[in-house]
Amino acid sequence: LSKKIFLYHMPIITRFAPSPTGSLHLGGARTALFNFLYAKKNNGLFKLRIEDTDKSRNIKDTVESIISGLEWLNIKTDGKVVYQSQNFSEHLNFVDSLISKGLAYKCFHSKDDLEKSRLSKKKFISRWRDNQNKIPKNKEFCVRIKSPLEGTIQLNDKIQGKVIVNSNEIDDYIILRSDGSPTFLLSSAIDDFKMKITDIIRGDDHLTNSFRQKIIFDFLEYQPNFSHIPLIHNEKNQKLSKRDNSLSIIDYKNCGYIAEAINNYLLRLGWSYGDEEIFSLEYAQKIFSLERIGKSPARFDNKKLDYLNNFYIKKKDDGELLTMIKKLNNKFDNIKFFNKEKKIELISLFKDRAITITEIIKNIHNLSFHKRDFNDDEIEIIKNFEKYKKSLLNKFSDIIDWDEENIEQIIKDFIESNQLSFKSIVQPLRLIVTGSLGGPSIYKILKIIGFKETIKRIN
Repeated sequence: LSKKIFLYHMPIITRFAPSPTGSLHLGGARTALFNFLYAKKNNGLFKLRIEDTDKSRNIKDTVESIISGLEWLNIKTDGKVVYQSQNFSEHLNFVDSLISKGLAYKCFHSKDDLEKSRLSKKKFISRWRDNQNKIPKNKEFCVRIKSPLEGTIQLNDKIQGKVIVNSNEIDDYIILRSDGSPTFLLSSAIDDFKMKITDIIRGDDHLTNSFRQKIIFDFLEYQPNFSHIPLIHNEKNQKLSKRDNSLSIIDYKNCGYIAEAINNYLLRLGWSYGDEEIFSLEYAQKIFSLERIGKSPARFDNKKLDYLNNFYIKKKDDGELLTMIKKLNNKFDNIKFFNKEKKIELISLFKDRAITITEIIKNIHNLSFHKRDFNDDEIEIIKNFEKYKKSLLNKFSDIIDWDEENIEQIIKDFIESNQLSFKSIVQPLRLIVTGSLGGPSIYKILKIIGFKETIKRIN
């Protein structure tokens, strides 16, 4: 009873506990975000635990990627990172304790026995469950939990509601493998208890695991709250996998996505707050609640993510974007054609249409080099412009103040006086100067690259 009272009077503590089998992807990042927001909304703590008990993998780079991804998203953890492997001895001690109390037992069934049981499709019942007096000597064994045979197990899930299963549906699952290593079901439960986690918030693919682990929690007189988040589905309404979207969070960063956009997008994947669509991390911490998470899977929509990224790029100060660009691409300073002021002008010019920061970098890079290789259609457009080139250059030479307004007026007057179409002059002019038929205002571009460079490129 004292343990239960203590748990309910302690601050909210949540955790994100990834297994380092791969980089941090959208699904894991969303789980971390929801745990972080719930803790902060309730003035609680958010912790990170790396479940690194599988020593067959080289996990150093993966762990660094997970931590870097969370840091970039500004999902800040409280306290030091917990590594599950460091609690190995405690897990083993707990197994011994369960055996001594008759709550777990050594099982000596062979792999052939288990395979026969699997093929029979009947619930596996170990012959050693209640027969530990005549155990074989020098024979390999695992340790199984002694699950209740009667009654029900109930979870009062904050998202799914009340969920009940019959106890006879939960098998005597393994908590210690035959090689002496504890399983996820045991280690994760013990670590949650040890870390005083008050709320276990994770994907609903863990729902069965939660019913199994609740048996251990009951043994510990430890009653955390459960919240199981519906998974993310792809556009075909199938469970989102790495085959659908191989980008990790760090990949999104390197592709020029902004952390605020990723967070906003992840938050709206299955969670809502009226008709609002735009949420800063600070605002979300004030209004987030688990009850607003839907029970149905969320649908991944790359167009929505691109829209949000463009929205946040446009909101960014041009100087801040320049700093972000330099961090993203350390060769950006090598573009000597434009000084800092002109780069900022170009950022302001290109950011309105840019889906990613890398698009801005590409556009500025392309504009700094004069394209001379045109395809046949482009050559035809330029040929049709030849007869107007000299007279237009003369008009440009008459401009005293080389600014956007004067450039625009000269071009419009030239088109009108020669009874030409707008396209016949502006299209080849844009192609010659920028190397592209599309883009922002040609008048602004000509102003930024300057009179001398404009004349040079047209010539």
